[in-house]
Amino acid sequence: MVLAEKYPVKIGPEQKVNLGALPCIVAALLLPPAVGPATAALSVVLGNRFVGRTWPESAVNAGNTLVGAAIATLVGGPLRADIDIAEVIRATAAAFLYVAINLGLAVVPAALHGGRPYFALLRKGAWATWPASLTLAACGVSIAVLSVEAPIAAPLPLIVLPMIYRMNRAIEAQAKANEQLAGVLAAQRRFLTDVSHQVATPLATIMTNLSILRRSSRDGPAGEAVTDSVAEAERMKRMLGRLRALAHADEDVPLRRELVDLAELTADVVRAYTAQAATTGVGLVTQVSVQASINADKDLLREAVANLVDNALRVSPPGTQVRLSVDRGSSGPLITVADNGPGIEEDRLPRLFERFQRSDSGSGLGLAIARRVVERHGGTIRVKTEPGAGSTFTIELPY
Repeated sequence: MVLAEKYPVKIGPEQKVNLGALPCIVAALLLPPAVGPATAALSVVLGNRFVGRTWPESAVNAGNTLVGAAIATLVGGPLRADIDIAEVIRATAAAFLYVAINLGLAVVPAALHGGRPYFALLRKGAWATWPASLTLAACGVSIAVLSVEAPIAAPLPLIVLPMIYRMNRAIEAQAKANEQLAGVLAAQRRFLTDVSHQVATPLATIMTNLSILRRSSRDGPAGEAVTDSVAEAERMKRMLGRLRALAHADEDVPLRRELVDLAELTADVVRAYTAQAATTGVGLVTQVSVQASINADKDLLREAVANLVDNALRVSPPGTQVRLSVDRGSSGPLITVADNGPGIEEDRLPRLFERFQRSDSGSGLGLAIARRVVERHGGTIRVKTEPGAGSTFTIELPY
């Protein structure tokens, strides 16, 4: 009991289980009715005091144990030398009854001091601890039965303890790694947001000055240099917009959901990219096979679809078409963007939706933004491609 109190074991990232229930169950099932519960309660007092708990806290814990062990003894103990199946069933029922009573009594102080509903706390505690409780109850019954039938083999169930210890260490390491990763991701989001905001103002000034220079320098090398600079500034502006969109998509704030008509959303995207499509000589058509509306963050979802259309227009040769369609899928509506571009190399597919995975053009952020937005909406995004035959990106969203 002292070891169990001194070294509690984690069975989850934020959950500990006290293995002291194991010797208490064994004592209740093996020792005489008056001796078993008293031994378990006294052991709890000693274990609690050893780890520095107060006398009132030790008394409450010992009282919980005494009540649970006494009822368990009445139901299933002590085990006799000639154990039959009925006695094993009673011992099993007694062990599970012990852990249930122990949990029910342990929640009482928390409910009284915290002012929270007792049954709500009980339900939460039971949901969090039932795997450990069942394991300890089963282990206690096994040790008690083996102690009577085959004493030499009684310690065998304790073989699970080293495995629990190793699992405990692995969980602690994983929790630490998750905490570090969360910090890195939070810093990355802050960096993306800060950079996009800090660069936006000087970039706007640069673009304004370049526009003035372009009007005054129309011919010659200077005019060409200004035109190239304007194009690069426009490209940087689009990249900053995507950085802001990525930071927004990464935020854990709730989505601003509203009823979104997918036909209207796709039509809006088509209107926004009609001029770009005309400039590159690519046709942009839309087809709505079904009328579908979903609860979604309209701005984020539009950004995801727009990124797919933008990529499709950039890779499509003049004289071809980019097709944007809305259809019905197995679990929700489908938004499909298909092009007649060169397709995607097979070696790029496994990391296609990762950030900054660039092809010959673009920032490498569009597909990453699209995937993040779709995943936050509970949907999926996939691609079907063939070299020389174009690519088809499909977003499937839940209703």
